[in-house]
Amino acid sequence: MKNLFPFIIMFFCTGITVIAQIQGDTTLVVAENQEAEMAYNKGIENYKNKLYQDAVNNFTEAISYKVDFAKAYFNRGSVKVEMKMLQDAISDFDATLKYDSTMLTAYYSRARAKQQLKDNQGAVIDYTLAINKGLKDAKAFYYRGMLKFMADDYQGAVEDYTGAIQIDSRYALAYNDRGSAYRKLEKFDESISDYRRALTIDPNLDFTYNNLGSVLRKKDKYDEAIDAYSQAIKIKSDYVIAYNNRGSAKFEKKDFKGAIEDFNKAIMLKDDYLAAYNNLGSAKIKMKDYKGAIDDFNKLIQKDASYGYAYLNRGIAKEELRMVKEACDDWKKADELGIKAASVFVSECN
Repeated sequence: MKNLFPFIIMFFCTGITVIAQIQGDTTLVVAENQEAEMAYNKGIENYKNKLYQDAVNNFTEAISYKVDFAKAYFNRGSVKVEMKMLQDAISDFDATLKYDSTMLTAYYSRARAKQQLKDNQGAVIDYTLAINKGLKDAKAFYYRGMLKFMADDYQGAVEDYTGAIQIDSRYALAYNDRGSAYRKLEKFDESISDYRRALTIDPNLDFTYNNLGSVLRKKDKYDEAIDAYSQAIKIKSDYVIAYNNRGSAKFEKKDFKGAIEDFNKAIMLKDDYLAAYNNLGSAKIKMKDYKGAIDDFNKLIQKDASYGYAYLNRGIAKEELRMVKEACDDWKKADELGIKAASVFVSECN
């Protein structure tokens, strides 16, 4: 009977960073009777001092004096992004473009606001408008690439991350994310190259080491993968996913004792990290500690009764203990929960 030990490879994509852009690092030159510019300048100062509501009030005052004051709309929108008033911010960016369609950063900022509101389609449209109209901003390519990645358009994501890198050759996150897109396309050599390039630029990217390790495993380079995960853990000592993944690499290298140590560490750091329980039990089966494995799968099932692989693997451990009926019951349960591999085992119960 075949023993199956499913493992979960966790890939980590970088999160979204909120970056507000304010037009006018310097204040406007104010002529006589220029109330709008004076209010605008005060808004810039208050923004710099993080007095966001005061800044909004100043930009609103500026607009009251000059209704087509595009920069004031833009800056008010940018401050509202900081204040998480995203829908209001979008309205301000709309007004910006109404009065000055050449302010391409307004397309970008509107896209960022839409992205935070989960309007991904709207965000892609705005990033595309910004890029097609000539905005040379690596972040516009990067974030559009991120959205394409999330939509499973990995080739499109690669092209956008490449666009970001062409503008900013030291954009470490763009290399990291392009590496993940290449990995999805099963272009593992390109993926490894990008992760390594990202780490050359920024050696503190713990998640990039984790990603690198997972691709190295795909190439059966277990020692290099273990080293990459260790680097991730060295940077972030409580990196649960890296411990679990390093344990998986050790498992694949048949270092079951080392794998057990890592899975236990992952569980110690995060008691509800279910994949580590499944992996721990699987490693114990390899060590012929069947009762210990059953205990681990029991704990997993107590935490999540719908975790199908736990039943599948517990059945394997029970079979080794000649608990054939109980093993078949577990495999049938796994089959009911949609674990395709379980059907092979169930067929041997009849």
